[in-house]
Amino acid sequence: MKIKLLYAILLAGIISCSTESSTLNPMNTRKSEEVLNFEKSIKSLSKPENRETPEELKNRKSLELSDRRKDILIPSAIELIKSTGVKEKEISKTTQGDRDKILTWAVKIYNTKLDQINKNSKFK
Repeated sequence: MKIKLLYAILLAGIISCSTESSTLNPMNTRKSEEVLNFEKSIKSLSKPENRETPEELKNRKSLELSDRRKDILIPSAIELIKSTGVKEKEISKTTQGDRDKILTWAVKIYNTKLDQINKNSKFK
């Protein structure tokens, strides 16, 4: 009887340890594809090929992103804005092609969506 109990405990331990790394991150499963893509593009700015060049650092006057680095974020920012139901025409009309306005709008949407996810996860 004791041996069966020992085997059951060992089996439970092995199963729990083997499935520990296979569980999904619940925060990522609730994020939309557009939010995840925007996060990926923000994180991609830290890749060596996307870091500021010495010339960009020298010419920088503030903490503002260089035009090259903004161009990396724009496609995913536009997709994030579109995910709220806004059409391309409205984006063009509101931002007039200004990358700073597009990025500001996308960051506001991103923060709002993350706040909603965090609030929803607290209630569960």
